[in-house]
Amino acid sequence: MRLAHISDLHFGHSVNGGLLRSFGEDLASQNLDLLVITGDITDRGRLSQFRRARAFLDSLEVPYVSVPGNREVAISAFWEWTVPSLAMRRYEGFFGKPDRVVRCHEESRVALFGLNSVHFFPSWPGTVARATRYWLKEAAARLPDYRKILFLHHPVIPVIRGSSFWAHSLSDAGEILNICTSLGFDLILQGHKHRASILEVRVPEREATVVVCAGGAPLVTDWDTTYHVIDILESQMVIRPREYLDAGFRETGAYRFKLRT
Repeated sequence: MRLAHISDLHFGHSVNGGLLRSFGEDLASQNLDLLVITGDITDRGRLSQFRRARAFLDSLEVPYVSVPGNREVAISAFWEWTVPSLAMRRYEGFFGKPDRVVRCHEESRVALFGLNSVHFFPSWPGTVARATRYWLKEAAARLPDYRKILFLHHPVIPVIRGSSFWAHSLSDAGEILNICTSLGFDLILQGHKHRASILEVRVPEREATVVVCAGGAPLVTDWDTTYHVIDILESQMVIRPREYLDAGFRETGAYRFKLRT
């Protein structure tokens, strides 16, 4: 299975037209099975930004799954920060369920689980609802023979080259990492920090290993314009960062991780 992890597109932010075209062309050329989007699809949660983002993603003609980021809540709609039932209505209209997202790729036996980590007031740090954490345990346990991938917006572990300021983290990161290493997850995809990084986390007492891949912000030139192409193979996983350099996206490395048998 080949997927691309993209995050923090921030549609509505000033985006160079050439960069957007290059990004679309590069994604379309990767022969992807799936796009995985870890939030902040819009910059301010406005309808016009949702429309533009949806039009761009549909134009790629690649299946995609997504979870929301804090920027999907309209900054000007104070009532959405205090009434959670209102906060995700626009997101749901354009992208479907904001939480407890499941996508199974039967051919390769890969299962993806998406969680909503947006905390409504205050907006930081991110939080995964207790009921959703229980759901994740049960849903993942029902698929013991699948390779498992978790995706969410807020960082489960700190990001290399990014600050560790508490307000930009996930308040229950320890429990999420505990679930993933207990139930055999191979990969965690996260966003929010606009800095790309790839880390391998080992838990010796469980003989568990999980790779944590943080996305950049590929359309925001003030930050790290990187996304990742990920191949899930029979015995290994290969992650290839692609960064916007010299008016085009270029592969800047290839990182290989052995998968459990």
